[in-house]
Amino acid sequence: MTPAEYQALTSPTLSHPARSLYQLYLQHQALGDKTQPLDYPLLGKALTVQGKGEYSYRVTPATLSGLVEELMAVGLLSLQHNPHPQHFHGAVFSLPLKHLQGLAPLPSRQFAMHADWRPDQQFAGLARLCGLLDSSLDEIELGEFIAYWLGRPEVFENQHQWMLKLVRKLKNQRSIKRTPAPSSESSYQQLPTKIETGPSKRAQQMMAEAQRLNATNPGDCESNEKNR
Repeated sequence: MTPAEYQALTSPTLSHPARSLYQLYLQHQALGDKTQPLDYPLLGKALTVQGKGEYSYRVTPATLSGLVEELMAVGLLSLQHNPHPQHFHGAVFSLPLKHLQGLAPLPSRQFAMHADWRPDQQFAGLARLCGLLDSSLDEIELGEFIAYWLGRPEVFENQHQWMLKLVRKLKNQRSIKRTPAPSSESSYQQLPTKIETGPSKRAQQMMAEAQRLNATNPGDCESNEKNR
């Protein structure tokens, strides 16, 4: 299995029966990079589950056509010849991701992270496939990644999966670095200086209080004038 096949098979849009159809039958029994003519009765019998428990899975011709269309939608199958346009019985497909140039087969062995781990020569192509155009990394970035997973010895991945984790880490780190932090100058908005005109607020309060007293005690002012 190539990394491209692995990524297509792990697509969330792909059902488990479609994965089984591809891995256990179409790819396994392929003639080079092409499938044998699809035999609906044979494939239906192979995929049908008739257990004694509650779970059972019955495959009809319409079900098989739906599974084939799922595999075509994610790029695992490409139609080459179809004698019956209404269905895919007898059709021949190519497997475009089986021999994708530049991608090595996935190693089947899984292992825990170790201090000598390094990404292989396929890392740059895998990074571009995942949207990371700059796949360069320094010893600090690599060392942080290795140190983090050294502390989790229970995690076992194969080489391709470890490189995927490293690609995700680099994408996250670099997206954070590209986001500028708000500066104090840009976040602080200076308010225009208010120019005080006329009496101060305290003076206005004192004047208002004096006017109130004069209005409530007008006789006091007249008596003061007579005493003068």
